[in-house]
Amino acid sequence: MKSSLELQRALVAALREDAVLGARGIKLFDGPPADARPPYLSVGQDVVINRGWKGGEGREHLFSVTLWDSRDGYAAVKEVLAEVEQAVLSMSMHIGNLRLSRLRLLRASVRRARRNFTQGILEFQAFSVWEN
Repeated sequence: MKSSLELQRALVAALREDAVLGARGIKLFDGPPADARPPYLSVGQDVVINRGWKGGEGREHLFSVTLWDSRDGYAAVKEVLAEVEQAVLSMSMHIGNLRLSRLRLLRASVRRARRNFTQGILEFQAFSVWEN
């Protein structure tokens, strides 16, 4: 889980440092909070799969970032998600001693959810190895 934690720290830093997201006043949370008011982002589900090989250890990471918004329509959500996607895919491929060999968007979805919120989810895949 160490690689997952390092990747999450880099992800959160990239999202917090993004000027467009900051200018929009969108808060970022580690998991969905019970009492937050939209719009906000939450770092979501994270699955780590061992992709080791003889003589080395690698990990596949499947992680998501979710946007919750209360505005009508989908266009505003898609604008924010486009910025989130750009921020994530622009992250450094070197995170300390962790090297990402691949980072890509797998899937995006936007739907109406509970309490008339719109939920936008971006799901990403990354492969990592530790360098000495």
